[in-house]
Amino acid sequence: MIYLDNGATTPLCKSAIEKMNEAMVSFGNPSSLHSEGLKAKALKDESRALLYKALNIRKEQYEIFFTSGGTEANNLALFGVARAKNHKNPKIIISDSEHPCIDEPARRLESEGFRVVRLSTAGGKIDKNEFLATMDEQTILVSIMSVNNETGAIYPVKELFTLAKRINPKVLCHTDAVQAFTKIPLNPASLGADLMTVSAHKIHGPKGCGALIVHKEVLKRRALLPLICGGGQENGMRSGTENTVCIAGFGGAIAENLPKMQENIEKMKELRAYLLEKLPSEISANLPESPAPHVLSITLPQIKSETALHALSARGICVSNGSACSSNGGGHKNSVLSAFGLSEKQADSTLRVSFSPENTKEDVDALILALEECLATLVRFK
Repeated sequence: MIYLDNGATTPLCKSAIEKMNEAMVSFGNPSSLHSEGLKAKALKDESRALLYKALNIRKEQYEIFFTSGGTEANNLALFGVARAKNHKNPKIIISDSEHPCIDEPARRLESEGFRVVRLSTAGGKIDKNEFLATMDEQTILVSIMSVNNETGAIYPVKELFTLAKRINPKVLCHTDAVQAFTKIPLNPASLGADLMTVSAHKIHGPKGCGALIVHKEVLKRRALLPLICGGGQENGMRSGTENTVCIAGFGGAIAENLPKMQENIEKMKELRAYLLEKLPSEISANLPESPAPHVLSITLPQIKSETALHALSARGICVSNGSACSSNGGGHKNSVLSAFGLSEKQADSTLRVSFSPENTKEDVDALILALEECLATLVRFK
């Protein structure tokens, strides 16, 4: 099998498995004060410390709240900010290419009376002037993803957050950094992010674990309301007995990634460039101005992406035809590609190739050969 769908999820790395096994043996509740509970708490604390280190932030600046994944963390960011205060005529700014776990909460808030503005991401860019035209003192939250999960576009969150706070110093700025974490340099403080979302299973950790990183000033202002109430775990922000096994696995994945992060980034850049160089001329690449190193969106000439996906899978090659979280009948599959500038037919013929450091040029060669076979054998539509 050649796995080129790392934007959907990644295989567990060795360190993640080892830490998860350790946590399964240390079965105690991390809130318990006896020896087994303290062992579990130590594993959780170790992972939290590694995440602080990976993001180059201090405990004095930010607090980290573990969640069940990126979806919960993003929901906490949007609903938690929106419902924390009684706002007058509140506005929220997002992009028109956000992941469904941002877009769907935004739609729910719209139904409750919040104004939601979606910035255009045509060509993988966000227009600073469009942002300035909509940003005002009624804006309570700006939430822009760092890296788009389908096109690989890197959005200028630092510039947008700086402009936002210049216009309204009280506005909160959030970035969904799930696709960015360990793929590009990432530091919430340098970005001006009050809140940031990351996830374990995109970096060779387990599914079912993510985190919301929150600036302590947000907590001091009581500007974030918990979604889940109960026993007060995670300093009261995310109640429920912690998933210690997955949190430990998250830490293991960070520990293995961190020392070689820049090396891994360069390797994925090389693989992406190599695929671009080898692509058959009939296949077009959807290239944002500022691309992430691990994602390449390609459009086939009038061959449905689902048909091509199954043909490639039959040859032992795994890619995707969009976000795995949005191609399950939810109606989101083509919205990001349409926002990028593709027609409906083009979007329906588009595949996403996403790399990990474990991939090789031989994997790319195999993909190219399989794509050439698809071009020669698959029936085309008009």
